[in-house]
Amino acid sequence: MQILKVDRRNNHFEVVPDTFEDLWHLERIIEKGDHVSGSAERKIKAEEEGEKAYRQIIFVELEVEKAVFHEASGQLRIQGIVTFAKPQELVPLKAHHTLEAETGKKISVTKKKLRSFDIERLERAKNATGREKALLIVMDDEEAELAFLRDIGLESKARIISGREGKRFKSAEKQKSNPFFEEIYSKILDLAVKKAVVAGPGFEKQNFEKFVKEKKDKIEFVFESTNSVGITGLNELIKSGKIDKVIEGFHLAEEAKAVERVLSSISNGLAALGEKEVAQAVESSAASEIVALETTLTSGNGKVQELLDRAEQYGTKIHFIANKSDPGRQLEGIGGIAAVLRYRKKWD
Repeated sequence: MQILKVDRRNNHFEVVPDTFEDLWHLERIIEKGDHVSGSAERKIKAEEEGEKAYRQIIFVELEVEKAVFHEASGQLRIQGIVTFAKPQELVPLKAHHTLEAETGKKISVTKKKLRSFDIERLERAKNATGREKALLIVMDDEEAELAFLRDIGLESKARIISGREGKRFKSAEKQKSNPFFEEIYSKILDLAVKKAVVAGPGFEKQNFEKFVKEKKDKIEFVFESTNSVGITGLNELIKSGKIDKVIEGFHLAEEAKAVERVLSSISNGLAALGEKEVAQAVESSAASEIVALETTLTSGNGKVQELLDRAEQYGTKIHFIANKSDPGRQLEGIGGIAAVLRYRKKWD
């Protein structure tokens, strides 16, 4: 993401999204009541018979009703009421309109309140631009799960079964080849990755390490351990912190570690769970960091938003967790919002 301007005093910023993930970040920042402006194309019908319809660039500013990112199409659609348009005759004031934010096109946003965590998210998206894709692979002697780690979550790319008991494997044994490894390696090449993190239980990953070393390619491989394979193994790898240097800056990894800190703090009484307890922790200056589901900003719950604003005034670190992610599901199970405390709570 290109950040063109941030005006904290006027709650305003201007950016150019470079990737679909940038549009996903913008959906999390833009709220109901904010003002968003940008250019759009509009099809103009012919006024007279025989004339062709044509397209014209228009400039529109909307008071936002909602912003929705569609993962399948990679589109961010911002719906709202027109507060300014040029040419005005093409888009009447106070009319309902939809602005489609696109990669490569500037978008301006004036928020009701531009918070520190909004700016942090913009900076995170900026730093992610041009970042090399890191492929995660968890495997044992029976299967391998391949996925990219994105800011929006894990993007599964393949699940490969070894077929160790099948005819293909027994035939390959006689030829001293390994079709399981060959299939994994072929998929890695197809995905055009420069870095890959391979993990799993047992010794199969070590055998794969010997296999890829013989290939003498330019792919950077990192080998780690997990107790599980499949999606469970991928989530374990993310939470472990073992691949921080490889995946530094990925929001999902940060989410997983933040939720893990809350869960580990529960047993020693250094966690506040749910809206009521977190509010008490904030007012007592006891909250060192807060984790909250992304939907707390879009649910219309004014009390939670006031709570987060108050926490920011105290300098409390705030993490927003995607609802659909594994950390999000864990957080939802303990109330959707929680805090790590500086000291044991002294309230009931």
